[in-house]
Parts: sequence; structure tokens; C-alpha cells
Amino acid sequence: SMMASALNASSSSASGNNGSSSTMTSINALDVVVFCGLESLGILAILGNISLILVLLRNKYLNRASFILMLSLATADVLHGIVTTTFFFPPVILKFAPMPDIGIRLYNIVDWTAWAVTLTHMSAICLDRLVAIMLYSRYNQLVTVSRIQKFCIFVWLFFLTANTVFFFFNFCCLTQPLKEHNFYTFGYLSHDPKSEKPQPLNVYTLYYTP
Repeated sequence: SMMASALNASSSSASGNNGSSSTMTSINALDVVVFCGLESLGILAILGNISLILVLLRNKYLNRASFILMLSLATADVLHGIVTTTFFFPPVILKFAPMPDIGIRLYNIVDWTAWAVTLTHMSAICLDRLVAIMLYSRYNQLVTVSRIQKFCIFVWLFFLTANTVFFFFNFCCLTQPLKEHNFYTFGYLSHDPKSEKPQPLNVYTLYYTP
């Protein structure tokens, strides 16, 4: 009996060591290449948009409406870069998401707000250029610095408030790197069918995804 117990203990210990060693060796060359490539793009996006922000601020371009839109869009892109390089990309090589639930929620609030700013501002820049081309004689009357400033402030405040409410009242599903795809992509967290809690309404499938 004692020998059987000792054998079972040693076999379980060996299996545990094998499991840990297999976890340690689960990172392959492709993971490293993908991680380095994605991190490089993310860092480049951060540095490039910070450079653009500094140019706009130092050269006093903000007396033009279109440059205010560019400044706000560049700020959102910096946030995108920070979220992707520190939250979405590291699990490719770590093989786990090193973030507690509250951290995931905060990252989602920042990222979804930045996405909202990006989408609305890209549309606004397109409309700005359309008005400048089609209604160039009335452009300065229609598109003013004051109106664009109010638009940018409204977009940031509205979507930051909306995303904060959505996440803290559990109106949607969080996004994070997906283990089932080897952490190469990210998406909505799937609902655990064994959980007794009701599945939350994922308003993002109607609100952002389209």
C-alpha cells in the first residue's frame, strides 16, 4: 500500500513536471515572429501619432477645424496603440492573459471609446473634405473651429460615459485575446454554459460591430 502510494505520488509529480515543461515549450518561432511584428507595428503607431500631435500643437495648426479633427483622431490612435501593445499582443508569447477582470474592463472601456472616436472622426473628416470641395465658397461659414471643438468634446464624453456604463452594469461582453485561437486574435468572451448567471445582453453586436 505504501509503495503504491509512493508510485502514485511520483507519477503525479512527473506528470505535473511534464505539464509545466510542455507549457514552457509551447512557445514556438512563429509566436515570437508574430509577437515582434505586432509589437513593432503598435509601437510605430504610438510614436507616429505622438509625433503628429506634437507637430499640430507646436506649429499652432489648431486654428483650423480640420486639424482639430486630426488631433483628436491621433489621440484616439495613441490609445489604440497602448491597448494593443500592452493588452492584446503580449498573450501571443505569454500564452495567457495577464490581467484581472477589472483590468480587462478598464482596457475595454479605453479601447471601445477610442474605436468610437476613430469611427466618428474618420467620417467627420470625410464630410469635412466633401464640404470643402463641394461647398468651398461656404466652407468657413459651415465648418467652424468652435463647432468642431464642440463635436470632438461631445464624442469623447458621450462614448466614454456610454462605455463605462455598459461595462460596469454588465450590458455587454468583454473582448480579450482568445485562447482557442492561440491568442493570435481577440473577440467577445463566450458565455460559460455551466454558469448559473444569465447571459448578459451584448449590446456591442448592435452598437459597434455593424
